Amino acid sequence: MKVYMMHLIRIIAVPLILISTLLFLDSIVLGKTIYSVRFDYKKATPSSVYFSGKSREEIDRLCKTGEHASTADIAACSQRNFEQISAQLNSTIKPLEAELRKGDVDLKADNNPVALPYFEKGQRAWVQYRDNQCYAETYSLGEASMRYMTFWDCMARITKERISDLKSAED
Repeated sequence: MKVYMMHLIRIIAVPLILISTLLFLDSIVLGKTIYSVRFDYKKATPSSVYFSGKSREEIDRLCKTGEHASTADIAACSQRNFEQISAQLNSTIKPLEAELRKGDVDLKADNNPVALPYFEKGQRAWVQYRDNQCYAETYSLGEASMRYMTFWDCMARITKERISDLKSAED
């Protein structure tokens, strides 16, 4: 029985070890880079961490002129730009939601459907659209060093469009 168990362990363990080793070596042999893996922007370190130790003026100059900027600097500038535009979107949405919430009180009192849940659902759908669109644009580049610049620039562009749409709907 002992010999049988040892033989069974070898039969199972050897392929498992081999598969594990091959999976580990795959990432080394194929030369995986930061540009060849999936990216989750929600887990990205804020650009302020990248620029820590630099003054606002230094960051503004680097991001506006691109002078002496590395690819990582430009990507961080693109991320910073998106973060600022995203903050603008949030400050645009808050008063709209407050207005809808206020209007919903009257609608509800008259037994009419309320608007805020639909606005919130639309905003979630828009975020999903934006994210998917920008991932598609980015991943279509393959392993390009412009990958993160492209992603953050896309996020900023589509978010600016959303702000514009929300403001025009307000008028």
